[in-house]
Amino acid sequence: MRIAKSFGLVSCRFVAKPPLSLEVFAGTGRSKQSKLAIMRTDVDDMKKENRQGGSIVDREKTIFYFKEMGFTEYEAKVYISLLAQHPASAYSVSRHSGVPHSRVYDITRRLIKKGYAISAGTNPELFSPLSPDELISKLQQDSLRNTTELKKHLEDVRFVSDFDPVWNLKDRGEAIEVAVTLIGEAEEDIYIGLWDDELEFLYPALKAAYDRDVAVYWLIYGKKQVDFGEVFYHDTESFEGTREMGRTLDCVVDSRACLTGSLGGTNKKTTIVWTRNHGLVKSIEGYIIHDFYLAEIDKQFGPEITNVFGRNLGKLRRKFGH
Repeated sequence: MRIAKSFGLVSCRFVAKPPLSLEVFAGTGRSKQSKLAIMRTDVDDMKKENRQGGSIVDREKTIFYFKEMGFTEYEAKVYISLLAQHPASAYSVSRHSGVPHSRVYDITRRLIKKGYAISAGTNPELFSPLSPDELISKLQQDSLRNTTELKKHLEDVRFVSDFDPVWNLKDRGEAIEVAVTLIGEAEEDIYIGLWDDELEFLYPALKAAYDRDVAVYWLIYGKKQVDFGEVFYHDTESFEGTREMGRTLDCVVDSRACLTGSLGGTNKKTTIVWTRNHGLVKSIEGYIIHDFYLAEIDKQFGPEITNVFGRNLGKLRRKFGH
């Protein structure tokens, strides 16, 4: 099955990453919550730099994340300028932000309407920003409210997908992030094959799924113990080259989505993908369940199997070069 899996997945040409507009709904790449977390860090750095009298050294990166959250570039620049100096007149905002003076009133009015800034006084009118913590909180609340309402409006739409893309994940961190997201969507069952090294990162999400009555079936490469679900252990004695070629991670959720591949090693880059393609999902689910079969057979006939095929089917692995 692993050989079939490698020919079915690694050799295919897959899309590198979904469009940003799909990420919130597809659950891949950086989610809106991830962007908010990065924005919070960047804005906190700004506050620290402002207190120390320093300059904002990574303004462009921060503006990028503001734009990802729906701000225009001018809105982001005006808000950042107000963080550095407030209350501020339109002239001052223009001078510090680089936004043309003729546009400042229009931009500040939009920020005020959205609840991101306030104004006071006249001649001159002075502007102040919502605090960074309150801004992030408001963005999170707005995002949750809008996506909840959008989901309601889309529920009555009859949709049958004419394609199921397969997304490449760039590294181990993104693979774990997507796995956690998929596990969080689970309603019925989860089949997962993982190594000891990744267990601590996925355990909380799997435990939360189990606590909401999702069946969890583990295949653990290693010896770490878990205290819930149906657990099978896979001997790793004959897995030479794991450090060089990379550990694997396989996860199937509700027979509707899967993540599978290698997390990369010293001689091999990460080759891991996720998809909702029904054919691939069922293939990976069958692969994991097949290993459950082998684990059960080994419990009953372990010594006999070892005598014929070697420890952990080593003779077969060498025969087929796997």
